[in-house]
Amino acid sequence: MARYGNMAVAGMGVAAKVTMITGMICVGIGQGVQPLIGFCVGAKKWERFKKIMNFSIVFALLLSVAMTGICYLFTEQIVHAFLTDQTAFDFEMQFSRILLSTSFLFGLFYVLCNALQAMGAATAALVVNLSRQGIIYIPAVFIMQTLLGITGLVWAQPVADVLSLLLVALLYIFSMRKMKSKMKPATD
Repeated sequence: MARYGNMAVAGMGVAAKVTMITGMICVGIGQGVQPLIGFCVGAKKWERFKKIMNFSIVFALLLSVAMTGICYLFTEQIVHAFLTDQTAFDFEMQFSRILLSTSFLFGLFYVLCNALQAMGAATAALVVNLSRQGIIYIPAVFIMQTLLGITGLVWAQPVADVLSLLLVALLYIFSMRKMKSKMKPATD
């Protein structure tokens, strides 16, 4: 981003902070549900596990949609809290809208990612955690910049978000299939 100037860097920095409003709340939801899921797996309470997962996925998705909507509606006000320069403001508004395009998926992503950890699928969880900001994101930065220039740099994160969500969903399904072979009816 530095090759596009200081205002682009400032705009990207603030845009990242705007999406952190949704992101950090969703990280908290995912981490909060992890001990519950881990207990259910360890105690082999599969019915309770399913109920917790269903509730957590719906709650986290609804919360992240609501938070994304609030951030989208009040982007201008949030940005003014950080920036006053009009050039940086223009970059920030554009960049925030791009980054907010997938922040409604954060809740689902973090619940599934933390569920993998709680289920004992440490390798799968590690792969997912490395993917969103590394394995998928870094190539996306180069590809998207080549295709779209400065906005491609920003679009790299939403692309990485979607691909990482698909990856975590596939790994969760795979891990659930492995666990189902061990599942017996639970008595809660």
